[in-house]
Amino acid sequence: MDFLSVVNPCGMAFAAVLILPHIFYRRRHRIDKTAYANQGMYYIDRMGRFGSLFLMSFHLGVLERGFTEPKELMMRFWLISTAALLAVYLLLWGMFFKRERKHTAYLIVAVSAVIIVFSGILQVNTLLFTFGFVYLIGELYVVKQHFK
Repeated sequence: MDFLSVVNPCGMAFAAVLILPHIFYRRRHRIDKTAYANQGMYYIDRMGRFGSLFLMSFHLGVLERGFTEPKELMMRFWLISTAALLAVYLLLWGMFFKRERKHTAYLIVAVSAVIIVFSGILQVNTLLFTFGFVYLIGELYVVKQHFK
């Protein structure tokens, strides 16, 4: 078992780009967890976010088969499409940092969920696919509560 069979360097880079705007936002704004009516949903959001980022970075070998045939073509398609979606994601975060709007926040959630779920589909990684939906559900709740 070699290093690259466990660690996905491209997935790790994508996961880092996905989490960095959240870190910058949390540094600027203090978020009170008690403001959320349903604490369970808040923790579901965290579990979905960090679980999906972990699964994008590391191959567990559980419920994953890797890219379908032709592997090289599918891997290239994944890299290009995810990079393009990440560019849109960063552009949306830039707009959100300038002016916090509800629709921009929902677009950020949608694009990040598409990146995670699409990665799960292309890599035939059932856990990543599932955690992508858990993240989507939790993050939609958090954004809704944030803009109340």
